[in-house]
Amino acid sequence: MPNAAEAALRQELRRAGLPCRGPLARLLTLLRAADDTHLGLADVARIASAGGLTATPIDLAQQLEALTDHGLLGRVPTTTAEPVFDTVPEPHSHLVYEETGQTVDLHVSPETLLAILRQMLLERSDAVDVLVRVRSGPATSMTSTS
Repeated sequence: MPNAAEAALRQELRRAGLPCRGPLARLLTLLRAADDTHLGLADVARIASAGGLTATPIDLAQQLEALTDHGLLGRVPTTTAEPVFDTVPEPHSHLVYEETGQTVDLHVSPETLLAILRQMLLERSDAVDVLVRVRSGPATSMTSTS
């Protein structure tokens, strides 16, 4: 009998309309078990190989795109040309440290996010860039009725 995490992962794949067995499911399982949640293609290839999944870089790139397109992986905005995938697909904020290449998840309230941003701008306004990504999805009204 599969454990709870495997069962939940299979359910996610089913809801997304993807096969819950095979290479795509195996790749998602390996990625969700990885220590890091922000992964480039080279990281994914290393994880896949260590997990016994044989795939070419092109196959892996196509599988990553499929998982992203179906909402099972996220994509992190980066300053590099290489895409970085996020194994935590739910919307959340990130801090990206350009000097070290480190990406940190921020699962915080909007108020806390604004406080963090305010503090960073006060301390290092000349070294902070802000990118706001509005995800596609259900439209919300941005107008106010008075």
